[in-house]
Amino acid sequence: MEKEPFKEKYRRFKQWQERPYEYKLTSDQVHHCNNCNHDFTGNYCPICSQKAGQGRIGWRSVHQGIMDIWGLGTRSLLYSVWQLLWRPGHIIGDYIDGKRQVSFPPVKMLFIIAVVYSMVFYWFFPDVLGMKIGDFTQVYDKDVQLVMSDFSMWMKKYYSWFSLFMAVLAVVPTWIMFRYSPRHTAHTLPEGFFIQVFLANVMIVLSFFIVPLGLIDQMVVMVVSSVFFALYYIIVYKYLFGYGLWGTLWRSAFVYLTVLFLLSAGFVVVFKFDFNQITGLKLTEDQLKFVKMAYTGMFVALALIVLAVGFVINYIATRKFRSELKQNQAMLKR
Repeated sequence: MEKEPFKEKYRRFKQWQERPYEYKLTSDQVHHCNNCNHDFTGNYCPICSQKAGQGRIGWRSVHQGIMDIWGLGTRSLLYSVWQLLWRPGHIIGDYIDGKRQVSFPPVKMLFIIAVVYSMVFYWFFPDVLGMKIGDFTQVYDKDVQLVMSDFSMWMKKYYSWFSLFMAVLAVVPTWIMFRYSPRHTAHTLPEGFFIQVFLANVMIVLSFFIVPLGLIDQMVVMVVSSVFFALYYIIVYKYLFGYGLWGTLWRSAFVYLTVLFLLSAGFVVVFKFDFNQITGLKLTEDQLKFVKMAYTGMFVALALIVLAVGFVINYIATRKFRSELKQNQAMLKR
């Protein structure tokens, strides 16, 4: 028996990525709805939406009820995560296009995954996160080491929320840089929110494999996760918005820099720095507050400058596409 050529396997894989769903046509069999007493044909009652064939409760109902709690029933959470890993961008695009049945509800998915993440790492691996940074921080002073240690402990407790917060910060930059993309043109901010929620889910899922590297060194986790997630974002954005590799790369770079500067501003606000030791000056409390505000403002300003530059470059780069889009819209109105 000859082995299937690699090109054919790849072709079928790409076909599955584009169209993984096959829906069966409904039969002409008449069903009686036990909820509203309406007779109908099809899979669901058109009056109250109850599924056909719902009768007395049995052991199957008990099993289904338990599975639904953790997203293992209809629209399985595990299958949705599987698709997020192997259909990057496609499942997200399907969801914001209105195909709601293709995925487990993303916000609900986020909270379930966050609970599982907390249970696993708080109960079974309590020392993985929150460890001291290794030799890398020895080149810095004690104040920086203390801040990094505080950040590490904070990440241990709030990693899932940090993932969501970082994803939310990317909503507006992504909307600005990919607004005139070939696919999902002019996607809205609410759609952008769900795009980032999907990505936050993936960040937490992949962290199950990356975070244990903290047993070696916490800095390894930070470096590996930053590089890995950056690459994953690029892959998702490429499939989701339809740009080529170069078009996706430079637009993603503006998104990353904006988020990085905003995170730096939040870092200064949340964690305590000994600015007297950093600057070598003896500042009063009021002066220290002013310096902290100045650093925060500087990072926010840098984020806005990067975003403004990215907006201008993207606006120029998409002028031909926007012109064609206006012409098509004008023809549709006639």
